[in-house]
Amino acid sequence: MEDHQSISELFQLLWQMRKTMQGSIRQVEGLCPQGQFFMLERLHYAIVQWGDGDAIPVSSLAEQTRMLPAAVSRSLRRLEDAGLAERIPDPEDHRRVLVRLTPAGESTRLQAEELLRDYMARVIRRMGSSEFAALLQGWRRWDTAMREELPVPTGGT
Repeated sequence: MEDHQSISELFQLLWQMRKTMQGSIRQVEGLCPQGQFFMLERLHYAIVQWGDGDAIPVSSLAEQTRMLPAAVSRSLRRLEDAGLAERIPDPEDHRRVLVRLTPAGESTRLQAEELLRDYMARVIRRMGSSEFAALLQGWRRWDTAMREELPVPTGGT
């Protein structure tokens, strides 16, 4: 297959995967209003990886999740409005604001994650665990190569 055909097929597959993932995420929409599952997961992961205790500075969250600060702020506002996260002053540096999951946020995240884990376990069983492991390894290499090929941002406008 020629390169341009392969790339075209890749675009089609990525589009289809996006639609399939949206369908799988619909399983948790009753638990996470307005598609907030991924932000709950990102916040939890960021706290575990880079946070201090049960919170992370809001400024660090944007950097660690590779999201624009405005997007992080909007997402956090939705989580706060739903009672799933809260911003609190940093007791060690009152100029900073920390964010953490509320007990309701952690409970919601765990329930949603369990639903999706069951779904993904069925998919992995169908696929085979060794094929799934190879797929993950390939995706990691693909992500690294794609990030390395992105243009380097310049400081100007």
